[in-house]
Amino acid sequence: MFRSLRILCGFGSVSRSVFRNPSAGNLWAPILSFTSRRLFSHTSGSWDAHVDSVFVEKCPSPEFDTGCTYCRPEFPADKPVRIGAALNGTVPLMGRHLLVSSGYSEWPSRTEFERDSFQAKLRELQRQGVTRDPDFNFMITSTALSPANPPEDQSWSLYMYPDGLYFPRIPYSKGEAFIKRFLIPSRSHEGEGVENEIDIFREESPIVAICAHTARDARCGIVGPMLQAEFEQVLGSKGLLYNPRTKKGIRITLVSHVGGHAYAGNIIYFRGDGSSIWYGLVKPEHVQGIVKETIEGGRIIRELYRGGLMVKS
Repeated sequence: MFRSLRILCGFGSVSRSVFRNPSAGNLWAPILSFTSRRLFSHTSGSWDAHVDSVFVEKCPSPEFDTGCTYCRPEFPADKPVRIGAALNGTVPLMGRHLLVSSGYSEWPSRTEFERDSFQAKLRELQRQGVTRDPDFNFMITSTALSPANPPEDQSWSLYMYPDGLYFPRIPYSKGEAFIKRFLIPSRSHEGEGVENEIDIFREESPIVAICAHTARDARCGIVGPMLQAEFEQVLGSKGLLYNPRTKKGIRITLVSHVGGHAYAGNIIYFRGDGSSIWYGLVKPEHVQGIVKETIEGGRIIRELYRGGLMVKS
């Protein structure tokens, strides 16, 4: 039994045939074939900051107190946050953002030195002379989301945006081909075919990613868990929190360094269509407003907005 989809993303059209994989039980295992020469984008997109129908100026005040809605993080005296800073445009320019599932949040300061991490594989290739293309930026972020397989399986699970795709199992042996195919435009031909050797799924479940990389910087490490608890309370009260049984709802996860510790708390909302919205200087009292305006209403809060990654047709 087959069904076909057309996915429009920032890198051109992607044709996806979905078939039942006998080795995967009841899972649908898709194959992607890239039909556009424009596989890569060189910079991240951004919503038009002048379109009033997309933006609201201020984050609404909380409507109730969860118990820590008005808690204020206390940052080290030598590491203040930039209250009142102009946030728009502070997101790193990138063509792709990868979220790698690690299953924990105690990452070392530099995840590229962590044994068997996806970032370590990239660093290994760089030491062998496989350089990144200077005109194509990408970001790799570790998350506390659980990988699809145990560590002894020797594989990575990751999400890729703005493509909006989920790769539940990328064997270590396929890491080099995957990196060349999706992250290094000038060498993508060297990794051709890898997409036909691994399972790929359309990812439509929204994710709230909260920077909490304590070993990298105390600021995100302090406020991150506070924001996680508040999002869980607020989304739970609205019946929007991810339910692993039904596989519906919004997932919340802590993530490693995304840049801009001076803007802590930093959150990224992956909307489920491939696009993402980055907010900075977020405190627990902002969470209800973010849920109301951005998650439920689809509007961007200008005072918190750092930028975003858009899906382009």
